[in-house]
Amino acid sequence: MKSPTESKTGRGVVAAGDAQTAEAGAVALRAGGNAVDAAVASALAAFICEVALCGPLGGGVMVARDPDGALRAADFFGRTPGLEAEAGALDFTHTAIDFGVTTQLFHIGRGSAALGLALRGLVEMHQRHGRLPLSVVAEPAVALGRRGFVIGEQMAYILSLIEPIATWTPESARLFQTADGRVPVAGERLHNAALGDVLEAVARRPEGTLADLYHQLTVEYGPQNGGLITPADVRAAQVAHLAPVQVKHRGWTLATMPAPSTGGVLIALGLALSKGVGALPFLSAAHAERVIGVQQRLLRVRDRDFDASVRDPKVVARLLDPGSIAAMRAAMGVEGAVPEPESPLGSTTHITALDGEGGVAAVTLTNGEGCGSVLSGTGIELNNLLGEEDINPRGFHQDPPGRPMVTMMAPTIAVGPAGGLVALGSGGSNRLRNAIMGVLSHIIEHGVSPQEAVMAPRLHVESDGEAFRLAFEGGGWDADVRAAIEARSPAPVRFEGRNMFFGGVHLTHTLDGAPAGVGDPRRGGAVAVA
Repeated sequence: MKSPTESKTGRGVVAAGDAQTAEAGAVALRAGGNAVDAAVASALAAFICEVALCGPLGGGVMVARDPDGALRAADFFGRTPGLEAEAGALDFTHTAIDFGVTTQLFHIGRGSAALGLALRGLVEMHQRHGRLPLSVVAEPAVALGRRGFVIGEQMAYILSLIEPIATWTPESARLFQTADGRVPVAGERLHNAALGDVLEAVARRPEGTLADLYHQLTVEYGPQNGGLITPADVRAAQVAHLAPVQVKHRGWTLATMPAPSTGGVLIALGLALSKGVGALPFLSAAHAERVIGVQQRLLRVRDRDFDASVRDPKVVARLLDPGSIAAMRAAMGVEGAVPEPESPLGSTTHITALDGEGGVAAVTLTNGEGCGSVLSGTGIELNNLLGEEDINPRGFHQDPPGRPMVTMMAPTIAVGPAGGLVALGSGGSNRLRNAIMGVLSHIIEHGVSPQEAVMAPRLHVESDGEAFRLAFEGGGWDADVRAAIEARSPAPVRFEGRNMFFGGVHLTHTLDGAPAGVGDPRRGGAVAVA
């Protein structure tokens, strides 16, 4: 596995999951744009060249900080559709994806598509906080769609995994396959001129083009065609502009996503439970044991009612209350048997942009695995967020219509005691909270560099009823530490190298003064400088 991309510059830097994505943001910075311009430019490019991970009608969340320290968050994730929907035959099915070590069923079809606000949210954030004309911001993405984009190694691997979904319908197959009808390999080029045209139209006429897209969505993905999205859903859906969750930790101030993101609260709580881990030798057996204990405690917190209750700010305040944290720290222990983990896919991607003035924007995007169907004539694969088990813990199609959907995505900004910034996030489904928490803990508690923190081996604990599942990266630990981790269970799952299962933490920072970035090779990490 290649080393992470790390670059420094005095003007600005973008870290993302694909070199073309990162470069689009750097183009905006070079044109005089700020961090929000760069993040939006990269996100639009990701819709083109990271098509297996995100899309304009998928979901996203953003945390941003102005140079003067003002913080904001935006939730443009999925909304549960079905307002005024008449009962009809739902196009909701599943297909098996073979990951080698396991096979998992993914739910797809038009009935798996939530009302995704990704493109609308990016446009609103740009209108409120960007500096450049939207046409300039969108230009790199438009060019990638029309002239073609190069498939990276990570994207080629993901496409090979989700081929049954990507080729579910002829329209989807044309989007994901080469001209001779096969999934591309790394280095080959695909085109999406239709989506390039859509993005150009949005840049020229945002409100009208978005209205046209969502009207078409209600026709093609409404109850009459096996979906649930209605005009009432579109009218009711709003991008939520929110105040980030802010916590203090060892002199650092952290700002992360509030509800309906559950990841932000869990990251804040996990760091509080991890306080003092820096006294343990870095990557020692005792360090690994503490990380396992914290992750297990978070799993107990995230019970069946957590996703609903965490929407209440009073519940969040109680969770992060020092007395509550002290009680949880006192109760932390080591326990559990651990069978094989869930799917290593986690179809999310992350972008972090830092401008030379100290402004920063971190955005995480997802399309699930896609629903196998395309909005005709647009080059847009629809999401399958209603078919994702992790964000539908009570079962599929159980949440009331019109409700903002829960997500684990949690871009985070941390400001150190000396004023240095670290902005980061991760793809990786339910693994992303532990990836973000681990990197922050390494930097804050152990004082390692951002590059060391990103490259350090990871472990992840999941629950399975009363038991716990443990997966870890085997490289990077001393032999005795690896043996101690394996002894935690009769059947831990060990990945020999760095693996995309554990997320991809792409970060930017100013800890050394000048803006710098690190891209995580687990998910095709790349850095572009301005």
